[in-house]
Amino acid sequence: MMGLFGRLLGRSEPISSEKNRPSIAVPTLVLRESTTLPIVDWDALAAHAPQSDDRKVLDEFWTAVAFTWLERLRQSLGDGYDIVESERFLLLSSLDARPAKVMLDYVEKTRRRILMLLEGIAHDTENGKICILVFRDKDTYYQYVSNYFPEEGEFALSGGMFLQFGYGHFVFTEADMLQMEPTIAHELTHCLMQHLPIPAWLNEGIAVNTEHRLSPPLGHPLETPAELHQMHQDFWDSSTIQEFWSGKSWNHAGDSNKLSYDLAAHCVRLASADRKAFCAFANAANSGDSGANAAVNCLGYPVAYLAQAVLGEGDWGPKPETWKSGIEHGQF
Repeated sequence: MMGLFGRLLGRSEPISSEKNRPSIAVPTLVLRESTTLPIVDWDALAAHAPQSDDRKVLDEFWTAVAFTWLERLRQSLGDGYDIVESERFLLLSSLDARPAKVMLDYVEKTRRRILMLLEGIAHDTENGKICILVFRDKDTYYQYVSNYFPEEGEFALSGGMFLQFGYGHFVFTEADMLQMEPTIAHELTHCLMQHLPIPAWLNEGIAVNTEHRLSPPLGHPLETPAELHQMHQDFWDSSTIQEFWSGKSWNHAGDSNKLSYDLAAHCVRLASADRKAFCAFANAANSGDSGANAAVNCLGYPVAYLAQAVLGEGDWGPKPETWKSGIEHGQF
């Protein structure tokens, strides 16, 4: 069955960005050096933010800054890209008017549904509209996202992600429009939880379950539940489970990435059996110990019990002292 975007990708007049120009003064953008496309040094720009506790003032300032950045990106990307906005989103893409509006309507609706579904956990940032970048092709997409990862290493491929660096924003490719609905539900969940310093497994598990709730998978899975369970049994051991708890396992291609998502989803379903306790856990969990202390205090049992329920008896507890530095958040 073709998704909402697939049914509505008609051709129409392009949207002009001229009418969307910010009406407030924006400081000169400070850009990071040696990037393939313009990326703002958000830490440097934060020094120019209004000294105000008024959320409306801050929201207007950061929205204007974000628009100015997207305009710089638009100029670098060449002809065909434009900017359009809705109540809480700014979209930079080469989409024509109709599909761009459909996309913005969908993300606004999905935002409201996530806030209801994850009440007490997910929140609007209200510090600038959320940016969505839809690149025309995968080459441009990877050219852009490569600026956020180390030059060396093996990383899982994706058709969309939420980059929680500085001013958090979505990135997608136009080629993946037909599969974009579940990706939006998944990545928007990350976006609305970015205020929480939660471990990757909890972040991803909540996002996967929310995605499946709002955009149920179509077709048949590649493996039966029994086959997938055996894959878990064969893959996880006392060493690989530490990559799961630290968040590094999402950054490896193949079974590591796939099984990390599935194990995280199982763990979150188990942990959320008591809604009130889970809400407290999600607000208290910290990536530094993968939620170990919060699990005992809020859920009433060690976080290792969640993995044990899926994998059986074993040495499954997080051991932060064994983790090495590096990427520790798998928000893909």
